[in-house]
Amino acid sequence: MVKHFLELMRPVNSFMGAIAVLIGAYVLSGSSSLGNLNVYLGIIATFFISGGGMAINDYFDRDIDIINKPHRPIPSGRISVNASIIFSAILFAFGIYISLFINPYCFVLATINSILLVLYSWKLKKVMLIGNIIVSYLVASTFLFGALTVIGNGNLWTIVILSTLAFFANLSREIVKTIEDVKGDRIAGVRTLPMVVGEKTAREIASILLIISIALAPMPYVLDYLNSYYMAVVFLGIILFIFSIIWNQRETPANRVHKLMKIAMLICLIAFLVGAL
Repeated sequence: MVKHFLELMRPVNSFMGAIAVLIGAYVLSGSSSLGNLNVYLGIIATFFISGGGMAINDYFDRDIDIINKPHRPIPSGRISVNASIIFSAILFAFGIYISLFINPYCFVLATINSILLVLYSWKLKKVMLIGNIIVSYLVASTFLFGALTVIGNGNLWTIVILSTLAFFANLSREIVKTIEDVKGDRIAGVRTLPMVVGEKTAREIASILLIISIALAPMPYVLDYLNSYYMAVVFLGIILFIFSIIWNQRETPANRVHKLMKIAMLICLIAFLVGAL
């Protein structure tokens, strides 16, 4: 039973969110962040809030997942509907409570993001582009949350650039994912961008957003916020972003484009870490 609840909160995804907090703190204040208790409280809070978001999303998506992802805990019958929503509420409450012990900025951001996660899963996910924008904001805000755990140290503009790059790259990836999920979304009555403007136009929009991310990527080095090691690593991420655009324009299957973009984003995160050394 425990492993089913762990699967519901998707610990790998939640762990990635927690790592983003560490990256945000490290990029802002360097190695001193590794000895800061607030950073680790932020990691734990983010892990639980992210897990709560995954669980509540599966609760509201249970009918769609019967078509798109029948193996998940709720549609497969391994976890009841009522148990999933109670579990989600516990995770949110625990995450917000922990953020209280960091500072008021983290508490406010944790509360706002928790509310957005619920609203997204409940209603906003079905609003064209709005849901994608919210998810992209939430991803970007984890870096800001990490920086807020050590607020007062370092140059906050580095985090602003990192968060902005993450926002546009993730928004592009979200649009590609909607192309991948068109069948199930259509049956569920969800109006996504490719349904309204067509797959070709949706792919073009996703490519434009990636171009913005590529343009932002060198900025931390150009502005002398991060060292030359950053540029050496982020260059590989830029190359993969470019290949993602090429694949996208050639109408390569959306799941393949999506995976390549994910790898590129991971490399860019590593670049920020290396650049802060």
